[in-house]
Formats: sequence, structure tokens, C-alpha cells
Amino acid sequence: MSEGEFFVLIVSLFLGVAGARATSVGGLHRLYLRGNPAVGIVRISVLLAMAWIVYVLWNYADPSVTGIYVFFYIVMGYAAVKVFGQSMAAAFGASTRVDAGERRNVAAALVIASLTIATGMIFGGSLWGEADPVGDDEGGWWIPVTFFLLGWGALMAVFGLYLRRDKARFAHQLRRDRSVPAARAAAAFLIASAVPLTEAVSGDFWGWRHGLSTFGLLAILLIAHEAFASWTGGSGEEERSIDARRIGETIFYLLLGVAAWGLHRLADRAWGPG
Repeated sequence: MSEGEFFVLIVSLFLGVAGARATSVGGLHRLYLRGNPAVGIVRISVLLAMAWIVYVLWNYADPSVTGIYVFFYIVMGYAAVKVFGQSMAAAFGASTRVDAGERRNVAAALVIASLTIATGMIFGGSLWGEADPVGDDEGGWWIPVTFFLLGWGALMAVFGLYLRRDKARFAHQLRRDRSVPAARAAAAFLIASAVPLTEAVSGDFWGWRHGLSTFGLLAILLIAHEAFASWTGGSGEEERSIDARRIGETIFYLLLGVAAWGLHRLADRAWGPG
């Protein structure tokens, strides 16, 4: 391990510890944690995100990623999951300590968990594939980091557009209304957006078709959200009707994410990965 890589490892350890401290609920009284499903949802999301990263490292990472470098990328992935995923959710009105821990807010926990998993998916995707599949050069840590930042930045951009339709109401829905349907739709949007972005940042370059189809899918997600928001935006509608339509929105996002993955596989078999 070079001096530069050792420095990056130390920075990643620092960020991971800082992120863990910022999102820790260990200092709360045990009565806050006893039978608290919100905390459980968030903790499971961190485990799932890290499990995905470890799975990619074990099976699909560059052959040069062995020994200390496996630990290196696990630490880096943990820092990304904690800082860019779990901690960043607070910017959208969902704090792990306050909302999930103290207030037992399941709606907020769903948003935190989905952003955490989506971040882990994209970071794992950035580790997928060989750095130089046709040559003898070995890649460096900056390659997956660059792809991760590009993918995560795109995720934040499309989620920002998603929230723009609701303006300041989303944080209100999470903290005041504790609206599980609104949180569930946002969570499905994040996961569905992370699916094509994970493919887009993968190590192997799939060509322009994959890139354009990725952004096309994100555009469809945003258009769908506009349609559903207009459909459910009437103030005179009953809450039960709005909840039912939120369920439809959630199912649509998830099905679209699965369909995109399947269509990419079919296209590769039919025309090759170019």
C-alpha cells in the first residue's frame, strides 16, 4: 500500500467514525430504543448496504483487489454509506437520532434506509469490473471514487427534482404527518433510481445505449412522479384515496426499476454491450 493509499485509508476511517457518531443512537436512554421499529429499519439498511459492497468485492471487483485492499474498500464503503447515505438524509428532514431514535418515526426511517441502501448500491457498482480489462495496468482508488461521486451526484439531482414538486411539504409530511405512504413512494423512487445508476457506474463500459437509457429511465421516473402528484394533489380528496394512489406510485417505481434491469440484459444479448 502506497503512502497516498494509506492517507486515503486514514481519511476514510475518520469519515466513517464521524458518520457513525453523527448518526449514533447509542447515547439515548434505552426506553427510546426498546421496541423501536424505526431504529431497526435504519440499522438493517446499513447492514444491507455493506453486504452488497462486500458481495461485489468478493465476486466482481478487479483481480488486484486482494488482502489489505479488500479492507481498504470496505472502510471506504462504510464511510460512503454513513456520510453520503445515512447522514445526508437529515438534509431532507429525516434524522436518525432525532426522528428514528427519539420520535420513533417510521416514515423518516424509511427515507433514511432507502437513501442508505441506494448509496451502498452505487458505491458497490463503482467497484464492479476490472479497471483495465484489455491491458496490464492496475487501477487506483480514484477510479471507483470518481464513478461513485458521479452516480451519487446524479441520484441527488433527480431526488432534488422529485422533491421540488412537493416543495417544503416533504419534510412536513415526514416529521409532522409521519406519512408512511409519502415516505414509501420516496423510498421506492430512490431505490428505482439507484438501479440504473448502479449499472451506469459499473467498471465495464456498456456504451452510449446504456448511458442514454439510464437518463431516459430517470426522466420517466420524474414524469411519473409529476403525474401521480397531480393525481393526488387535490385538497378535498380523502386520505384513504390518497394512500391507495401512493401505493400505486410505489409499485410503479419498483416495477420500472426491475424492468430497466431486465431490458438491459435482453439488449446486451440481442445487440451486444455496445
